[in-house]
Amino acid sequence: MAERDIGHRDAAAGEDGRYRARPVPVLARQIHEPFTALRSACGDRLAGRAGDWLLQYAPGDWGVCEQARFAAIYRRAE
Repeated sequence: MAERDIGHRDAAAGEDGRYRARPVPVLARQIHEPFTALRSACGDRLAGRAGDWLLQYAPGDWGVCEQARFAAIYRRAE
């Protein structure tokens, strides 16, 4: 990518350029002991450590987020 192209604000999805994640509400629960969870969306087994957060993006679609990253990124939805 050429230097002049970096930061182009009008890039369509799928093109090179700068992007920002959309704020999407998730359900979250902090787990206070090591855990595993199965994602029915693709059958992956997720593993978390004590203090990590278990996130649900959609039914059957789960993720794990470390405590420090969760605190830096997520805010309570009103």
